[in-house]
Amino acid sequence: MHLKFMSICDLLSYLLFVSSTSILLILFSITSFADVAQSKKGEGMSYWDDRTSKKEACDKAELEAKNDVLRKLGLESLRSNQIEACTDSGDKANCELYQSTFNTISGGFIKNFEVLKKGRGGKDDKFCVVKLIAEAIKFDGKHDPDFIVNAEIGNSRRFFEGTNLIINAELSQKAYVNVLGWYPDIDKENYIRLYPNFYDKENLLQNDFNIPSKENSDKYSLSIGFPEELKKDETQEFIIVLATKRKFAILSMIKVIELLTRLDDMGKSNWYMQKIGYSVLRKK
Repeated sequence: MHLKFMSICDLLSYLLFVSSTSILLILFSITSFADVAQSKKGEGMSYWDDRTSKKEACDKAELEAKNDVLRKLGLESLRSNQIEACTDSGDKANCELYQSTFNTISGGFIKNFEVLKKGRGGKDDKFCVVKLIAEAIKFDGKHDPDFIVNAEIGNSRRFFEGTNLIINAELSQKAYVNVLGWYPDIDKENYIRLYPNFYDKENLLQNDFNIPSKENSDKYSLSIGFPEELKKDETQEFIIVLATKRKFAILSMIKVIELLTRLDDMGKSNWYMQKIGYSVLRKK
């Protein structure tokens, strides 16, 4: 390789070209980011009576406000199997609210938000009203229609505590599978990893599979419990079955926002998520 020298004029022209290119790249990056992240205001309301605590009512209102932001971005997509999860629930309003959360995260999620107002309002001040501004993210890319997972836990969507669940599922392609639990009545911020686990460690699967696996069903079970700290007698829980084309490590607990951010980095065409909701009844 031979070194080449340039004149002062050539050097100035080169620097001008580089500067112009850099400015264009910066502007392009800002524009691209703006297309992905959008700030919008949202509002939610939840009935607040003598049997409902301020926290419970305002938590529901806050969730509705976040969903309002996502709906304004056109991210809501209702599915029949998600609606059916609430059909037999004695706490139908709560169940539908949590299902609505999953409907919206199919296309995007709330990354950051700031509450602008929280307190009594609505007709006769019988509601908790929450107004917020949130940064909403649309997932990068589009779903691969040839890459899906279909999972079920049976026909019932209402169980007594102590019931053992079996997840029956099918993959369209070989994939890495993670199964997570979400228990919004006690922890809305985190998912708990159910699979892979100490007994079922291999999660590169194909075709039909069961969790617990048939080989290890005598070693552990997915037993439904009921949170002792809850005063009500029914709660909603969710199972998330996540299939990815590449290995995707998840620790025993992961924040919801962290999981969604990492999936966004992977690209929508490389993963598929199915959500299954059900109600748990306390044994009296």
